[in-house]
Amino acid sequence: MEKRVKIRKTVFGGAIARICCLALCLCLGLSISMTAQAASGKKVTPVTMAAVVGEEKTVTQQADKTSAALGILPVGTTVNVCGQTGSGKSGMYQIVYGNAIGYITQTACQPVCVDVAMTAALAAQAEAVKQQVAQAQAAAALAAQQAAVQQAAVQQAAVQQAAVQQAAVQQAALAQAQAEQKAPIPAGSGNVIFVGDSRTGQMANAVGGTAAWPGTAFVACFGGGVDWLSTAQAKKDVDQYVTPGSVIILNYGVNDLSRHNDYITTINRYAQDWISKGATVYFASVGPVGENEYGKRNWAVEYFNNQLNNRLDARIGRLNLYVFLTGSGYTTQADGLHYDGATYAAMFQFLMQSIGRI
Repeated sequence: MEKRVKIRKTVFGGAIARICCLALCLCLGLSISMTAQAASGKKVTPVTMAAVVGEEKTVTQQADKTSAALGILPVGTTVNVCGQTGSGKSGMYQIVYGNAIGYITQTACQPVCVDVAMTAALAAQAEAVKQQVAQAQAAAALAAQQAAVQQAAVQQAAVQQAAVQQAAVQQAALAQAQAEQKAPIPAGSGNVIFVGDSRTGQMANAVGGTAAWPGTAFVACFGGGVDWLSTAQAKKDVDQYVTPGSVIILNYGVNDLSRHNDYITTINRYAQDWISKGATVYFASVGPVGENEYGKRNWAVEYFNNQLNNRLDARIGRLNLYVFLTGSGYTTQADGLHYDGATYAAMFQFLMQSIGRI
């Protein structure tokens, strides 16, 4: 655990590596069932797999290269593939693109290995997004049918609703101003609360903990994941430090990267309560890993971070710790997951500077 090792980047290359990787993907991640119909009229065969984009490519709305664009994926982006049409140069992958379903040419992507848990998470996410898209399309069609006869009523209702909302906003602002005058902010507010797993605990040790940084708390569960974070005890451990003006920085996920959906639900729920108490909440992206025997890979870390960055409550700030450590350099311990003291010190300084505390 105490030896240091240098980080090496691995590239999906070589015939043997590709064959092994694809074989594992077929065993764990590939599930082909009934064929579906794309908006362009082409048949889409459902699959479940992860792939990395090898060149910058446009994501289209339909399974047609000439279809309207949804956006552009940069090189190295890992995508959730949930279907395919055709094969070779004319084939396209159906992918999850944010809260939409899009298409990208198959030749631009290369499958990557995933474990059983991640395969299930990919399938669940794709199904959820497809249901959202279907519901949105159905709602839009119904709204279009009713628009002709309900336009006048909708406009009138909108005017009334706007008036009610404006009155509610004014009333809430007045109530808040009155409350702030009657209830001054208690002494000791403005503390910084770090919440995370063993990386957070070791970072605290590296910088001297609360003794060296008065007003800063470190709530760390070594080996913990979302199963711990979602417990009443975990919430209580954090709540004891929360006061108006507190800054809470969450840095969980490296121990259970496939549980991004559960993290999003838990963090959004906690943040709503903490923000209502006058705290500011941040999500610090999971830092990179080195070579390890636990199956943790940086493409999976990036996928986890992208999911949380895109789907957490907009009131939760984002601190891109992954990009900082990748760009500035980092050294892991022998296990490939934890960092050395210098890296932890740089990590702490980056987080504190990002929130304006040093």
